[in-house]
Amino acid sequence: MCRLKKPVSAARPEKKPPITAPRFLAALKQLAPHAQYALAVSGGRDSMALVALAAAAQKKSNAPKFHVVSVDHGLRKEARQEMRLVAETCRRVGLPHKVLRGDTPLGAGGIQQAARELRYRLMAGWCAKRKIPALIVAHHQRDQAETLLMRLARGSGVDGLSGMAPVQKLETAAGDLQILRPFLETDPALLAGIVRRAKFDWVEDPSNMDDQFERVRWRQAENMLDGLGLRARALARTAANMRQMRDYLEAQVTDWLQAHGGYHFYGFYSLDKAAFLILPALLRLRVLRHVMARMGPVKFAPPETSLSHATALIGARGSGGHTLGGCMIRWRANEIMIGREVAALDALPPVPLARGGSVWDRRFFVEIREGKKAKTGLFAAPLGGEGLGRLERAGLQVPKAVPRCYLHVLPAVFDADGVVSCPVLAEQNRFNMVPWQPETPYLPEINGKAGW
Repeated sequence: MCRLKKPVSAARPEKKPPITAPRFLAALKQLAPHAQYALAVSGGRDSMALVALAAAAQKKSNAPKFHVVSVDHGLRKEARQEMRLVAETCRRVGLPHKVLRGDTPLGAGGIQQAARELRYRLMAGWCAKRKIPALIVAHHQRDQAETLLMRLARGSGVDGLSGMAPVQKLETAAGDLQILRPFLETDPALLAGIVRRAKFDWVEDPSNMDDQFERVRWRQAENMLDGLGLRARALARTAANMRQMRDYLEAQVTDWLQAHGGYHFYGFYSLDKAAFLILPALLRLRVLRHVMARMGPVKFAPPETSLSHATALIGARGSGGHTLGGCMIRWRANEIMIGREVAALDALPPVPLARGGSVWDRRFFVEIREGKKAKTGLFAAPLGGEGLGRLERAGLQVPKAVPRCYLHVLPAVFDADGVVSCPVLAEQNRFNMVPWQPETPYLPEINGKAGW
């Protein structure tokens, strides 16, 4: 006898508890505890959920201070009305609000990326002036899934497929900014529920429906992808798994660099060549990527194909040189050196010397020493071949074992008549020019190996 089977009911989606103010505060404390935060709020529904949570959280005892900041890029006339909506909502719930207005045209091409860079630069500068250490953004699970799909389409490796990080240190022209993303594993429906319960209005950005943008096209394909099992929750989980793999590789690179690398007093990295060449190919590329991202004129390293070509040259030739990504790579029997390329400094503006000092080319801290009467009109600029030759003719002794290309990119003191001195090569009391390193797990110690 044939028995009828009961129909199998579809699996119910996992029910998530609502996001409350205590959970929001706990998430921030876990990511990066601070006494105050900025909230990036555009007026869209997701970012308005941040306003609702912060308004409720600020009523708790010992809660941090929240500041709402919005950016008007100057692209749409409707933006001013949207900013007024955010301002009125913040006024109603007792949160301070500031609108930052775009100060540069965005151009015709790559407008979303240009707008993003403008937005973060303005917010980083505003936060720095008020000593606000972190900016909270409302990126959620679906945003993470879309990011993963876009990078998958480009053939990204482990780093790209790690998606957006919950905590990110972002470098901008206005300074560094810590970005916090507490909702990366949160269904956007939960954020919508927060806004609905708070009875907030929100705005819909028309660019979110414009399929000329890649992210919008992936969003429009969401229903089809869901049918294939590529749901936002699964994709976000994949990104989290890839972040674990990335973190493991980062730890391997950190350990290797601390054992086999050093940041030379003359402003370049030195790596043990033999130890480098026996690394697995994946780690060789990763070592180069991190050092070059640190040394190059931009924070992003060259693409993997270019890095692979460079590692192949190092392995095939006993000595040589190669320029890549604004860096000059030199190698010889036992050593690989990575420093700045002369041509990459052509656009570097002269830096006036002053008491208090400043960072020069992300490599040196330069200043006039306190208490010394300094001549006015002095500035720091690359030494260059001509400047080095002039100082040598005046009696300067330079280290013979350091390739001259790395001496050419040292900071020197200039006046209207030309080069005055290079304090890195000739120690003196009037000026202070010392290697500078940002906070990073790589190479925390400076190895000044004078005998190279």
